Amino acid sequence: MSDPSSRREQVATVTADPPPVHGPVAGAQQVWSTELDCYDFLARHVEPGARTLETGCGVSTALFTLWGAEHTCCVYAQEEADILLAWARERDIDVSRLKFEIGPSDAVLPSLEPTELDLVFIDGSHAFPAPIIDWFYGAGRLREGGIVVLDDLQLAAVRLGLLDFLARDPRWELVAHQEKWAAFVRHSSGPLREEWTEQRFLGD
Repeated sequence: MSDPSSRREQVATVTADPPPVHGPVAGAQQVWSTELDCYDFLARHVEPGARTLETGCGVSTALFTLWGAEHTCCVYAQEEADILLAWARERDIDVSRLKFEIGPSDAVLPSLEPTELDLVFIDGSHAFPAPIIDWFYGAGRLREGGIVVLDDLQLAAVRLGLLDFLARDPRWELVAHQEKWAAFVRHSSGPLREEWTEQRFLGD
């Protein structure tokens, strides 16, 4: 199944029977998750073969896998990866395009091959400045026209600094924004490393 409507149907399937990667700490579902409209947004923008990256592991990981993305999941604990893989095997889900990178994202992301990406989903550590680091190394690999999705914006440590910068940088366009998440299209490409003189839009 590759059309958006089929992918949205898979959202309903997975959210009703999610991989329990976070255990009892996440409540009855045993997995932290975002809003359904965020998964719907992802379903409309992630086609089979899309090159995707996420920090954090959970419902989104299962969906990227089901959708046939060439997906890399950066997750701190091997146990979460093992639970997700076992969940997928029990449901005969093809995981051949899924790759796990284990460890803290600030250490893992800079070491990955800088292949170009179509979409990056930031939902890993929610402690400042981890979301900014994830954006810097993850979204820095987005192609022009690629999308970064930021989750858990209700947390000050996640939105601090990053949302304000993206709102003021004309190279990023806000295309979806809810209380808990937002998505930006990138209108440039290449690493995000630059001098302050290239950020005149911030003012003096």
